[in-house]
Amino acid sequence: MAVFIDGWMDTVMPKTRPAFGSDAAQAPALPASRLAYGIDAAADTLDLSRSRIYELIAAGEIAACKVGKRTIIPATELTEFLDRHRVARLSGIRAGPTPQRKFDRNTT
Repeated sequence: MAVFIDGWMDTVMPKTRPAFGSDAAQAPALPASRLAYGIDAAADTLDLSRSRIYELIAAGEIAACKVGKRTIIPATELTEFLDRHRVARLSGIRAGPTPQRKFDRNTT
């Protein structure tokens, strides 16, 4: 079953709703997460170009899967890529130059 979401065809799994009156029906609905992204969707998600996505795949930075002619990237790969390239937060204090020690010739 194919479902269209924001103009993209999602064929991973059909979205099902719990039976009426069940306890699960009373739980808050969670948004469906994607398992994998095509090259265009991955590029849009990371705000990178298609060419850059292919470069990252070729360099081994992102692992991709081939399904027929289609190249897909697992969502976990995109998350791990971002985690590997995370920049540590900087505190509001800037490090100044290291003071140079002056040596006294009279001390040994």
